[in-house]
Amino acid sequence: MLTAALVIVCFALVLYSYLFYPIVLSIWASLARMSADLRYVAGKEDRRARATNPLPSVAILIAARDEEGCIRDRLVNLLSLDYPADRLHVYVGSDGSSDGTADIIAAFDDDRVTAVAFPINRGKASVLNDLAERVTADVVVFSDANTLFRPDALLRLVAPFTDPGVGGVCGELRLKKSAGANEDGAYWRYEQFLKFQEARIGALLGANGAIYAIRRDAWQPLAVDTICDDFTIAMRIPATGRRLVYQPDAIAEELSPPNIRDEYRRRVRIGIGNFQCLWRYPEYVASTSLATCFAYVSHKVLRWITPHLLLVGLIGSALLGLESAGWRAFALLQCAGYLAAGLVCALESRSAKLPSVFRLAAFFVALNWAFLVASFRYATGRYSGGWQRTSR
Repeated sequence: MLTAALVIVCFALVLYSYLFYPIVLSIWASLARMSADLRYVAGKEDRRARATNPLPSVAILIAARDEEGCIRDRLVNLLSLDYPADRLHVYVGSDGSSDGTADIIAAFDDDRVTAVAFPINRGKASVLNDLAERVTADVVVFSDANTLFRPDALLRLVAPFTDPGVGGVCGELRLKKSAGANEDGAYWRYEQFLKFQEARIGALLGANGAIYAIRRDAWQPLAVDTICDDFTIAMRIPATGRRLVYQPDAIAEELSPPNIRDEYRRRVRIGIGNFQCLWRYPEYVASTSLATCFAYVSHKVLRWITPHLLLVGLIGSALLGLESAGWRAFALLQCAGYLAAGLVCALESRSAKLPSVFRLAAFFVALNWAFLVASFRYATGRYSGGWQRTSR
């Protein structure tokens, strides 16, 4: 009886996180929006636009390693943004690059660019720490070497800082399809929907490393082995009492990874960073608002432990199947589903043309396998804060 209850709870938590949490979240967000509208009608909320001039001074930080194929275009993109030239500065650091990245940034002829070539590869967190020490601007923007901002992205990204209660702003990353793009795009749209709803209840979780900003006085140096630097930096904002807001019209673009195999290693690394944050920063639960705590547990923590819940559910089903034909059939059905998804992953990695529903199911299994591997690597200390290149 206890085993059956455990199996049911495991699968119920997975269903809640992926299916019922978005429904509950949408209802909460709708009520929050209705409440805000009523306050406005009652005259208790001021929605007038605040003055945006003078615009804050902005420092954009880029940590790069072996990015000679895109770093020049990236710098040209940043310097051509619709933002006053005298209020924009770019700091770009090459972290022991073995290609021509350091030479390209050193040769870039523009006073708005500070290029720093670190001779030894120490990891992204160390580069960001060193670059941040040089910043004197009001707002610090973080991005990646392979990202491109739309011309008005920076103007829109800094706009919420006119509210003194805002400590950080997350923009929106749009994934552009590459040849044979995997289902990360579909999953990403699902995540963007959750982010939009979470922002409505004041529970935005972290930021996307491609485009986000914080006030300079909110910066805290990172531990040198930090993996998910974007999540860590952004989550410190609500943990210290300031608001982290979502600005979906501040848009950056990247190419989506070509297939599941190319995405897998990135997901393992992100998974390790997730578990690192879970155990290293309990304040993300203890020191944030009720809404943020609710979203963090429902959207993040339960997702990270989904493979463990599924594994316990499978083992429990198999044990119950020793005495029950129904449970035995359920266990066999799970095994068949995982084997089928593994086959689809293998076919998809060879660029086979498959229906989207099969690819999405395979992506779900591959994602959770990556999280399972990541949990064991984190628990055994088999990771570092160094770089790992992927196609995205």
